[in-house]
Amino acid sequence: MLIGKKLPRHGDWFSIISTGIITLISVYLFTQVWQQSVVHLQYSWFTLGDTNNTLPEFTAGLYLDNLTVLMLVIVTFIALLVQIFSMVYMHGERRYHLYFAYLSLFIFSMIGVVLSDNLLILFIFWELVGFSSYLLIGFWYEKDAAGIAGKKAFLFNRLGDIGFLLGIFLFYTYFRTFDLTTLRTLVAGGINEGATVLFPATAGLTHSITLSYSLLTLAGLGLFCGCVGKSAQFPLQVWLPDAMEGPTPVSSLIHAATMVAAGVYLLSRCLPFFTEDTLLVIAAIGALTALLGALAATAQYDIKKILAFSTISQLGYMVMGMGVGAHDASLLHLVTHAFFKASLFLNAGLVIHAMHQAAHELADEHTDVQDIRNMGGLRQILPLTFYAYLPAAAALVGLPLFSGFLSKDAILSGAWAWASFKSGNGQYFYYIIPVVGFGSVLLTGFYMARHCFYIFFGQHQYSPTPALLRKSKSAEASRWLLIPVLILSMLSLAFFFSPNPFNYAASWIMPNISWQQLSAGNSGLSGNLFSAVSNYLHHHAAISWLTAIGSVVLALLGIGWGWQSYKKESSSNATIETTPARSGFSRLAQNHFYLDALYDKVVIRPFMSLSRGVAAFDQNYIDYSLNTFAKIIVVLAKIIAWFDRQGIDGVVHLMAWLAGLTGKLGRMLQNGKIQSYYIFSLLGLILLVIYILAA
Repeated sequence: MLIGKKLPRHGDWFSIISTGIITLISVYLFTQVWQQSVVHLQYSWFTLGDTNNTLPEFTAGLYLDNLTVLMLVIVTFIALLVQIFSMVYMHGERRYHLYFAYLSLFIFSMIGVVLSDNLLILFIFWELVGFSSYLLIGFWYEKDAAGIAGKKAFLFNRLGDIGFLLGIFLFYTYFRTFDLTTLRTLVAGGINEGATVLFPATAGLTHSITLSYSLLTLAGLGLFCGCVGKSAQFPLQVWLPDAMEGPTPVSSLIHAATMVAAGVYLLSRCLPFFTEDTLLVIAAIGALTALLGALAATAQYDIKKILAFSTISQLGYMVMGMGVGAHDASLLHLVTHAFFKASLFLNAGLVIHAMHQAAHELADEHTDVQDIRNMGGLRQILPLTFYAYLPAAAALVGLPLFSGFLSKDAILSGAWAWASFKSGNGQYFYYIIPVVGFGSVLLTGFYMARHCFYIFFGQHQYSPTPALLRKSKSAEASRWLLIPVLILSMLSLAFFFSPNPFNYAASWIMPNISWQQLSAGNSGLSGNLFSAVSNYLHHHAAISWLTAIGSVVLALLGIGWGWQSYKKESSSNATIETTPARSGFSRLAQNHFYLDALYDKVVIRPFMSLSRGVAAFDQNYIDYSLNTFAKIIVVLAKIIAWFDRQGIDGVVHLMAWLAGLTGKLGRMLQNGKIQSYYIFSLLGLILLVIYILAA
């Protein structure tokens, strides 16, 4: 930040080389830790009080298990590709050096979240992630929309973090530790007694404690609040679409692969701390978020906002999977989504870069170059971009042979098995959650089909000279833009994650990130829920292949529906300005169900009115009273000052004058003339005689 502007190329090479080295270290750690023993390095951080204090010492450390090293590789590898992409995409920016400095700060913060072995350190890096994302989202703060988006993201994340912090403090209050390993051990020893849970005295507890089930549920929901804010879950998801005001590479790194996935990572680490009721809330919130995000995406026309709402929906899938006990499936979806969504965002960056290039050549400052209705026909103009787009889009939709099919099918299978297990006593409302998940599959096919057809098919709508969108006749874009996109696109294929692209159970990732692996078989406060759901799915294998068939059919129906919608809209002669959303519900979805307007009316405006009222009270009463009191004090001070000058100082001055007068008289008597002494002696004698005679 301080010296980047003075370095060659403004320091981008330094940031890229540093990230490359960290990526190599991450790969080395992966080879050393994956399927091996957990590495836990811990040291004393600080203590409170004297040596007799009963408070335990605060520790800090690094925790390396299968999930940690997997996340390290994902974060650093995608960050490296994004930085390479940014060299060209952000070239010529006035604050180019700050951009790479902010990216490096974010990467450092995200690595800290992944490596932390306790909740306190994790929260510190969690806040650093939020701060660095604020800097990156508002990077173009000269635009009002970007500045507002940065503040909005920061504030909405802080709302979730308040709950997260309260959850951390609740657990610390009773268990006296922030260490995740110790907490998992203590929670695993809990004995469910119905309305309460007994935690017997162990090495970590000096005495047994009994906590109410409701309190533990509340503490778990507090931890979940951190995920709600960071992973853009209902009702705090409104910040993510606006965050698209930041540079597109930022969207690829932060809003697809790393920061928003941090909430799901948090749920994985804290899974043993969630009661069954907490998990039900998590599953419901995840399913609702998946549905709302998908519905909103169907009515958008901004190339990045469609992907933003898609990200909200996919994060909802991951959270839903955590809630229904499909922990390993959610983490697999986190991994696959990181690659194909990062590819889609960078692909969108290629298209936007080409459109901006054409707009610059045409001196056009008014056309919205991110509106997909201004595109079209780009598969012929930008063929490599198109072919890189297809695998990532297919993975997002969940088509066979692509990574998203594996992970999404695993989540839906787990959700259906969970609902079947929970509804064994006739409570069939549990099926709402997997049904919502299947509905989101249909919507995903629809909005991604529209996204693809509007951008790459039909006639080009913007430039009369399509060649203006290419770098040259022989190259559609710089190789430093294309290489990262092509690599991520290749990683959207299912073969990289499972030798059998049709069976998620054959994945080499899932068995090594299961809750049994990460929690040493300790299910925690949810009891036997995870093992019961897993066993149910194992004994009802038909669920998996029926889910796979159903999800593929729904995805294909969604694609067909999207094609029909595209043909209908593109065949009309209406302009962009005269084609509002097609129906009342479409307008509702296009405006994200007016959640922003609702928050503005219910929260922001009353809060601002309250703030103005408090400010007016402060000015008219508090300040007036203080000012009046100050004036009285000033007047009183002036009176006291006058009395001091005229009274106190006057008496002092009078005494000094009298002393001076007496001195002068004394000097007159002692003038050194003998005649005066005779006269004074005679006068004294006369006065004495008169006194005697008078007496």
